[in-house]
Amino acid sequence: MQLTGEKLVAAPPEAVWTALTDPAFLRALIPGCETMTGSPETGYDITVARAVGGIEARMTGRFDMTEVEPARSCLLTGGGSGGGAGHATGAARIRLRPEGRGTCLSWSICAELGGKLAKMPNFLVEMAARKVADGFVERFVAAIEKRPVQPKGWFGRLAGG
Repeated sequence: MQLTGEKLVAAPPEAVWTALTDPAFLRALIPGCETMTGSPETGYDITVARAVGGIEARMTGRFDMTEVEPARSCLLTGGGSGGGAGHATGAARIRLRPEGRGTCLSWSICAELGGKLAKMPNFLVEMAARKVADGFVERFVAAIEKRPVQPKGWFGRLAGG
């Protein structure tokens, strides 16, 4: 599975980088994240509880940050296991570049699934992964910009979002 995207953040690259490397800041923004500890130097350990297509999983994993260029880019590699639900491995290239008075945050993610998760229809897994990734980025940017997250879709517009 491959996911790519980019988002403009109204903050300088150094502020975006600081947030991207702070496990306490990230833990609050990752859906279902129970624990996250670590640092760019030692790697990160994470536990996340999620449901995808009726399969509930409590994934524990680790990822490492390499090819680090502070406030510019890095490569995240790692994986996790959810017991009987399956496992996942992957890599994410994160890039930050100054744009006007802010930062363009871009990402390219490649992931492979095993076990029950891999037996699910690809479109379902990709849709769930895209929803989690897009939601995380939206919450991440809103937190950095110190603004509320805007509701998505027709209901959000109807409700004034």
